[in-house]
Amino acid sequence: MRHNFIGMVVSTAAQKTVKVRVPKRVMNHHVHKELLMHKNYLVHDELDQCKLGDVVRIEHCRKVSKRKTFAVAEIVKPARTWTDPETGIDLYLKEIRGYKADPKASKADVTTKEFVAPKAAQAPKSDIDLDADIKSYEKNGVISQ
Repeated sequence: MRHNFIGMVVSTAAQKTVKVRVPKRVMNHHVHKELLMHKNYLVHDELDQCKLGDVVRIEHCRKVSKRKTFAVAEIVKPARTWTDPETGIDLYLKEIRGYKADPKASKADVTTKEFVAPKAAQAPKSDIDLDADIKSYEKNGVISQ
């Protein structure tokens, strides 16, 4: 029986190699909590079919290189993609955070407002005369000095 793991592709930088993150739940007996830990495996992808964010099943195989002892068995769930309507570029949801628009794009569509600092807050005005009220309380014996 071969070792099988299910994990997510986190890197596709090398040819025919992907890095797969396999999560694992471990019970910490000191704090009595279940912790989520992970391990990254370098996995052989013969057809270069894996994309960033794919959920794949990997299985143990003969040693392909120094650190690669697993191969992609199947793609369980392909990564979700989004197509930019302006440029037509397909982006994977993992890449959207790092996506930066072309700085030479026209700024005619962009409108900005001038920054106006808010006015300083003022204390509320009161028509009550506190000095007269305090003197009347002292006179009636409500407040003693």
